[in-house]
Amino acid sequence: MERNEILTYLKAMLHERFGIDPATMSGSTTQEQLGIDSLLMVDMMLDLETGLGFSFESMDLPRNPDLDAIVDLVERNMRSKPAG
Repeated sequence: MERNEILTYLKAMLHERFGIDPATMSGSTTQEQLGIDSLLMVDMMLDLETGLGFSFESMDLPRNPDLDAIVDLVERNMRSKPAG
């Protein structure tokens, strides 16, 4: 899956779950700007695993990650450990 496809999927998920307009989000949009707390972020990351069909080896995100950091983490984990 291409990087831009992961970002598009993530934006669609945020829109569906939290009603955030995808047009207002970019790679530099942070968790804080989205109004998502850390518990919701973990729940969202688990939904990413299920939706994209992979398993996180590690969910090591920086504090207040932006969407690019989340996409980076997804890309790394998709390459290293597919679900199953």
